[in-house]
Amino acid sequence: MPSSERQYQDMAKTASWTMVSRVLGLVRDQMIAAVFGSGAAGAAFLFAFQIPNLFRRLLGEGALTAAIVPVLAQKRQDEGVQASHDFLNHVLRRVAPWMLLITLGVSGCALAVSFLIDDPRHAWAAELTACCMPYMPLICLAALFTAAVNLTGRFGLAEIASGLLNVCMIASLGLGGLLFAGSDIARARWLCAGALLGGLLQLLVPMWGLRKAGWRQGPGRADEKSWSVLRAAFIPAAFGAGVQQVNFLVSRFLAYDVSDSGLTYYYIANRIVELPIGLFSASVATVMFPALASAWAGRDDARLSADFARGFRLILAVNIGAAVGLAVLAEPIIRLLFEFGRFSAVDCANTRILLVLFAFTMPFYALMSLVTRALNVAGETRSTFHAAMQALAVNVALSLVSVLTGQGVEGLAVANGASTVWQYAVLRRSLKERAPQFLGPSFVSPLFKACTGSLVMGVVAYQGHHLLVGRMSEWLGGKGGLIASMTLAGAAAMAVYAFILDRWAYPERDMLRDFSSRIFSRFIRRA
Repeated sequence: MPSSERQYQDMAKTASWTMVSRVLGLVRDQMIAAVFGSGAAGAAFLFAFQIPNLFRRLLGEGALTAAIVPVLAQKRQDEGVQASHDFLNHVLRRVAPWMLLITLGVSGCALAVSFLIDDPRHAWAAELTACCMPYMPLICLAALFTAAVNLTGRFGLAEIASGLLNVCMIASLGLGGLLFAGSDIARARWLCAGALLGGLLQLLVPMWGLRKAGWRQGPGRADEKSWSVLRAAFIPAAFGAGVQQVNFLVSRFLAYDVSDSGLTYYYIANRIVELPIGLFSASVATVMFPALASAWAGRDDARLSADFARGFRLILAVNIGAAVGLAVLAEPIIRLLFEFGRFSAVDCANTRILLVLFAFTMPFYALMSLVTRALNVAGETRSTFHAAMQALAVNVALSLVSVLTGQGVEGLAVANGASTVWQYAVLRRSLKERAPQFLGPSFVSPLFKACTGSLVMGVVAYQGHHLLVGRMSEWLGGKGGLIASMTLAGAAAMAVYAFILDRWAYPERDMLRDFSSRIFSRFIRRA
């Protein structure tokens, strides 16, 4: 089977399980919004859950994974599969104790803060941070197992595990939180318990997958040369991933400080944008990362350039179209997904502008994941650190201006979007200067085709929805009318977009068609 066809099959598999996970994540977020509304306890949980995720990016999915994949790929190339498994065991033995110490330290400090401060909002945030921190070592170790199992060609396990996390959180809030908790903060504690159980499952699933591929737990074989390579790549990558997560945390902390509702609106808009990014872009980057690492290890520049170009064009086609669709249908999307329980129509209206602002920067954020992985493969982790530092500076400066001038969470969203565009530009320039072998064919023509087709698609979606929603609401009621009008208008818009890309001979038109059909057929079978 040609490598390109195998890659598309792997992308479809990953994306289909990602779709299941994202749908469950959407249900989880809908439940959180319906139960807590825009109140203080829900906002405190959303803030607290970001802390272990900060360390997860710093020590797990971001830096350590980025550093270990090229090393494992090189060991598989030079010494075989067993050598890569032995080195993984060696890494696990050395990093796990540090993760446990960090967890105990942060949890202890957060508990102390929760007893010392008088403001209940901040006390709740500190208490819930202490409850959520044990999630960090579980998901960090899970990220290492996922990186290793992806190199064996077994994709989709991390997405299955992520779906199990969402199931645990839904069950903990829907059963324990609503049946046994008498207050919002008690329900938030049940959410923390669900996150910890889900974190354990996220560790066990890829561990099981790697065992099926021949890995066995053991002390590992010390390889100081490979460890030195890993450490040299990890330190700047850790700072880069950490700075990027601090960047996100700054925006969310300021949103939380602006108002209880500000963080909730910010979080919901961000989560909606993450749906297409997680579904398509993350799937492309996940599959391309080991492929790029293997091509780099084999010094195959032709395959390196072809794989990078293929992933880049796929992300362009999907994310530009998705960004335009989210922007033009922002209000009905939020109403359809989140207007339940204590999350009112006013809350939906306040979230709409944030979704539009985030949608415009979504393609840059999506492309950043692929460019960052290419730089990591090339060993240019310092470049990712410098880009993250510059983005943090841009975000902090613009965020402070926004707060001082009273622009609210909308100003924070603009600041975060500007920093994302800046970071992508710096990363792309670094890739061109330091690893030009990734960049082969020009992307000007695919970009023009994707942008033009997306604009036409946006007009069809917007006009179609507004023409249909009134009549459909008369026949089917409010929510039913929204579903029917958005389904019909969206289907027509996507058909127009697909027709334009097909007629203009977009390079991956056949692959996009096959990719989409595989995703939806797998999803329908599993649903």
